[in-house]
Amino acid sequence: MKDAGQAEREFRAKVVGTIVSGRAEAALQLLSEHYRVDEPDLRVGTVKRHRKVLACYVEGEKRIYLSKSDFITDPFIILHEFYHHLRASGVTRGQVEKRADEFALSFIRVFNRVRLSTGRL
Repeated sequence: MKDAGQAEREFRAKVVGTIVSGRAEAALQLLSEHYRVDEPDLRVGTVKRHRKVLACYVEGEKRIYLSKSDFITDPFIILHEFYHHLRASGVTRGQVEKRADEFALSFIRVFNRVRLSTGRL
């Protein structure tokens, strides 16, 4: 039987693997179910006043905008912006950008450990 920590590590690795395989929308669905929040929309495009960023989350639209379609397979960007969605949903608090980076990196670290130990995504 798996402990809670093992189940969480497997979940995080699965989310990152799903993003890396080009299925960011499916990963957002998994994350939204896990954290019990509405699923954010995902679009490629830019937002006025945020044209120079890689991606951004627009709270009023519950939408993640990616400036390039290439970013759909970037787990750091997808998870960083999902953190902003969690924060807007009232699930998280604290230093926004630093915490968003830490949230994304925590998933990626687990994914890398699983990939190294198993040799697969």
